[in-house]
Amino acid sequence: MTKVAPFFSIVIANYNHGRFLPQALASVLAQDCQDFELIVVDGGSTDDSVAVIQRHVGRIAWWCSERDRGQSHAFNKGFQKARGRFLTWLNADDLLLPGALRNAKAKLVAHPRCQWLTGNFLRFLQDGTILECKWGPHFLPRFLQRPHAPVIVYGPTSFFAKSLYERVGPIDESLHLVMDTDLWLRFMSQGVWQMRLSHCCWGFRMHETSKTAFFPGMTVAKDISRELADENQRMYARYAYTRSRGLRLAHLLGRGLDGSALVYLWRQCFIRGRRIPLERYTDECG
Repeated sequence: MTKVAPFFSIVIANYNHGRFLPQALASVLAQDCQDFELIVVDGGSTDDSVAVIQRHVGRIAWWCSERDRGQSHAFNKGFQKARGRFLTWLNADDLLLPGALRNAKAKLVAHPRCQWLTGNFLRFLQDGTILECKWGPHFLPRFLQRPHAPVIVYGPTSFFAKSLYERVGPIDESLHLVMDTDLWLRFMSQGVWQMRLSHCCWGFRMHETSKTAFFPGMTVAKDISRELADENQRMYARYAYTRSRGLRLAHLLGRGLDGSALVYLWRQCFIRGRRIPLERYTDECG
């Protein structure tokens, strides 16, 4: 009997983040929407990552632990195995926040023509203290999704149709820092309309070994900053992308009109400094 395809396929890429991986896995497995498959791609870790994965092997659709060509390659490997209608990914040191899948599925079911849905995210420290809540617009009109419009997507808060990924993918494995933005620009160049989800989907953990983390006492390393600038330059040249000042001003005006700017300010005032209860994300969740 053929198994019914899950609504979501979630790919976790990991390399030597065994200390964080249990919480990433638990944050997915504890979702109140269980219409997903979980795929874990480990790059041949030398810490306890494989032991962590094996504790949850009964709830993982597919996994491997072998040397790869980096994070972008790991995502592509995972997506090749995916059976879900919609794809997303999670870094092994981050969290999928409560209600993310339930809210995303409800929005996508209500809008069956939607191929690309994006939400909001938190940045937090290792002890769970919230540094920032990035809250984007509630609605993005089509004229703000034309070429040269601002790229309003926050990391892996993006749920996109597998058919869309197969049409414009795979992820560019020559990119190690802006591979996500490169994929979003490809979606935009195909005229794909992004829908917004007014929910915090992703928790981005700031720690000393993060590639692009910045927080009090920690800045992005100079070599990473140079690589980031180089990749951005190559990516923008590839798509002849330039940021339109007029469209950016229109975006800011729209955020004032739809109320999302006020939500962002409110969350900065009342959520910043609070703590994510990381103790809830334990192996028992799985």
